[in-house]
This record gives sequence, C-alpha cells and structure tokens, in this order.
Amino acid sequence: MAEGTSLREVCRDNGMPESTFRQWIRDDRDGLAARYQAARVLQVESWSDQILELANRDDLEPNDKRVRVDALKWLMSKLVPKKWGERLLVAGDADSPLHILHKQADLAALTEAQLAGLERFAKTMVIAKAE
Repeated sequence: MAEGTSLREVCRDNGMPESTFRQWIRDDRDGLAARYQAARVLQVESWSDQILELANRDDLEPNDKRVRVDALKWLMSKLVPKKWGERLLVAGDADSPLHILHKQADLAALTEAQLAGLERFAKTMVIAKAE
C-alpha cells in the first residue's frame, strides 16, 4: 500500500480476505493499526507521484488522463484535506486560529493627504449607496 496499491489488491495478491485484514486493524493485532495508518500516509504520497506519471504519459488520451488524475486528486483531497484539499480557509481552526485585530483610527494622527483620501472614499460610498 505504501507504494500506491489498494488494500483490496494487496489482500487479493496475498490470498487474504480483506475483511480479515480489516478486523486485524480494528483489533490492532500486533500493532497493525499504526503500521496500516503509516502505509496509508505513504500511499497518498505515492499517488502524487502517480499523478505526474499519468500526466506525462503519451499513450493515454487526454480525457483518460484527466479522469485518472482527477480521481487520484479527489481521493487525496478527501483523505488528507489539510495537505491536498482545495479548501479555502475562511475560518480559523486549532492549527491556524484567526486573529481579529481592531484598532481605532485617530483622525488627528492622519496627514492632510490621508484625510483627503478618507473624505473621497466616504463621498464615493455615499454616492454608491444612493444609487
């Protein structure tokens, strides 16, 4: 699996029922759960290499390449969204909290040019709101 092969294929190649292997993972038989998780991480990394290989294959039709690459990208984005997802972070989370900074402007500290710019902006906003 660490080389990109599916669990189903690994089990089939080794003559083992997939359900048995999954039960061993749930039971953490001989520390298998941690090794399985490590193999899954490496599997997703392997898929990133496969994407490059697929994109550079000349024997595939462009649409075939796109479908294969998109399937791998989709899986990667769902399994490891923080690294491979396309999510735009608009809210903080534990690893990256948002900090809202608010500072009251002191108009007396603004230069004449800054005050003039602020006045132009305010007038523009009033006009836009009236329309």
